[in-house]
Amino acid sequence: MERLFEKEIMEKDALNRIKWDPKLKPEEFSIHYLDLGKLKEINFSEIELQGDFFRLKENLIPMHRIRRIAWKGRVVWDRRVV
Repeated sequence: MERLFEKEIMEKDALNRIKWDPKLKPEEFSIHYLDLGKLKEINFSEIELQGDFFRLKENLIPMHRIRRIAWKGRVVWDRRVV
């Protein structure tokens, strides 16, 4: 599963795959993103995708702030220099 997101270079592509791939369980994924200079972790099931943003409660957060995505605690996607 660690190589799950080799083709998904952008965080948006990885998140859409989690949402739409019937073989994946979204509740098993966590998102790590920067918020005021600190890395925060949330479960994928807590967010709603909206274009180039994700909604967390009332806040819209730009996807470029995502630093890594983990599956059951193991990093499966991280920000790469493209």
